[in-house]
Amino acid sequence: MENKKVFYGWIIVAASVVILAFMWALPMSCFSLFIKPISEDMGFNRTSLSLCSTIVSVTAMLASPFVGKWVEKYSIKLIMILSAALVALGFTGYSFSGKLSMFYISAVLIGLGLNGSSTLAVSIILKNWFIGKRGLATSIALAGSGVGGMIFSPLVTSLIGSNGWRNTYRLLAILIIAIVLPTILLIILKRPADKGLEPYGTDQSGAKSMGNNKKSELTMNLAELKTKPILWIYVFSTMIMGFSVGGVLMQAPSFLVDIGYTSSTAGTVVSAYLGIAVAGKIILGHIYDSKGSRAGILFGTGCFVISAISLTMAKSYPMLVLFTIFYGFGTCVGTVTPSVLTSKVFGSKFYGEIIGFTNLFGQLGLAIGTPLLASIYDFTGSYNYAWILCITFGIISILGMLYTVSQSEKMLLDTAH
Repeated sequence: MENKKVFYGWIIVAASVVILAFMWALPMSCFSLFIKPISEDMGFNRTSLSLCSTIVSVTAMLASPFVGKWVEKYSIKLIMILSAALVALGFTGYSFSGKLSMFYISAVLIGLGLNGSSTLAVSIILKNWFIGKRGLATSIALAGSGVGGMIFSPLVTSLIGSNGWRNTYRLLAILIIAIVLPTILLIILKRPADKGLEPYGTDQSGAKSMGNNKKSELTMNLAELKTKPILWIYVFSTMIMGFSVGGVLMQAPSFLVDIGYTSSTAGTVVSAYLGIAVAGKIILGHIYDSKGSRAGILFGTGCFVISAISLTMAKSYPMLVLFTIFYGFGTCVGTVTPSVLTSKVFGSKFYGEIIGFTNLFGQLGLAIGTPLLASIYDFTGSYNYAWILCITFGIISILGMLYTVSQSEKMLLDTAH
């Protein structure tokens, strides 16, 4: 009878989609939609306002290793509820801000709550619930950020136009309190044992999969890995990919308006590529599971590089379409690749502390990338050099990640002998 029921882990996956639709898409994917209206209303330049993204990323970066450990050790419900409430409080702070300093303080609150209410917490929870189909489960959950972006991008654009950016932020804060907090409270559980279950993949065919995983994973903790070049090359590759993917995410809408497209068209493009990312994340997770790490790296990061090349020629409408499609797939590497590839390269035994450390560098890249790309625009009046930098970093990231996969396999062979 029990086998005929839907495994509760999949219900947690569905809840995670809802949570990430709010807790990642709103503070990260949709912030770019506020840059132009806030700058024009308050008289800020884009670099100054874009520092909000930097502050969010730096704060989240510094908190990431701690959150990774806390999620493993303490009540996941409490951590996620407090984290989501901090993001809602930060949105409220934005809505009442009259000075840049007030925006920056609110950004700190959002950064403190980001990891504990979004991708880091969800990745650790699903690592506990899934042995078989872990990549698929994680990528479906992370697709929630794309679902949120697809839904909220046109909605936020419309609300800003009709009600102003201040009232829009207040409404978003109310939605987090009314929808996200009850979802966490009623559905989220840290481990299958909390419901009297075993992780998905521990019975029948899953038992074989679990056994294989134990034989084919590194089991070094973070302290040991810090002495190895493989970790530093991996986190550097993650950092420059966060720089590039996040920088395009934050600056592309303003760039499209600058080169002649309307704000409505820019909003539609954002909605389209975030919508493509919904399927893209699931496809990328499936590629990692079924085709292996190298295929996942080449597909995901390769799509990003193509999208950045297309963006340099986006005045041409066909190239704008090409950018939208490939960035829809390429943006997935910012969330899916660290969550999935970390366990494939370094194993699952010390996943919490390693993903927390990796997340730190991904957010560092985003923190550096957003203001640096905006500064390139402010100094040159063009984003062309910014996009060339992103293309270069994308290619270097591919090479670095491929190297870490090869080194992980080599280390496993050395250990076996």
